[in-house]
Amino acid sequence: MTLLAHCNTAYVSEEEVYQVPEVQGTDTWKPIHHKNIVTCLAQAIQYAGLKVVNKTYALSSSGNRMFATWELDKVDGDMAYTVGIRNSMDKSMAFGIVAGTKVFVCDNLAFDGDYIRFRKHTKGIIVELEELCQQAVELLVAKLKRFADWHKRLITYVLRRQQAELLTFRAMEMGVINPSHFGAFYALYFEEGAKYRKPDLYHWHEAVTELNRQTSPFQLIDRNRKLNHICNEFISRYGQRL
Repeated sequence: MTLLAHCNTAYVSEEEVYQVPEVQGTDTWKPIHHKNIVTCLAQAIQYAGLKVVNKTYALSSSGNRMFATWELDKVDGDMAYTVGIRNSMDKSMAFGIVAGTKVFVCDNLAFDGDYIRFRKHTKGIIVELEELCQQAVELLVAKLKRFADWHKRLITYVLRRQQAELLTFRAMEMGVINPSHFGAFYALYFEEGAKYRKPDLYHWHEAVTELNRQTSPFQLIDRNRKLNHICNEFISRYGQRL
């Protein structure tokens, strides 16, 4: 499972997403039902020549906030493209999608930073939704390819023990790793025989990603954005390819 539901959210089926009651809008605010987002994006992804092979959904307790991960066809034997989708019917956020990868070896999910934001729920959005989804998927495809390539290249950067310690401190400083979870991270990366104990940036990134598998889906994107920023900082300052 790649989507975790916490903080007043729960796993649901696609049918349950469709059954969330509609919210009455106003002259200037036009909430889009989750079902319309799902169907329009699915059609746009199909038009782009991609195939969705697995879907996972989470809803807030009110049903007005939805987050989903859609796993697409495999990039290669170990990695697949993943799309993260969010929508709200309570003015809490604009709806959007984000690019990601799923590594099957560890079943870890990583996202590429910022959402592709479509637009706020204002007048005219219902008419424009199909076109907006098509435009967003076009941007998404390019982001997916770039992020998958970046993710794979992390393995080519040497990460010595002291550098790994500094990166871990930086991750705690930025809220990517909760200090109370340091022991769990140590067991994943630093401990003798640890699952990710290899001296490269890729395995450090994967250890952090696995640690954050328990993060709320509505917070996961922000942590991944910060994590990727930390990795890029390392590459620009200290990175040495293997």
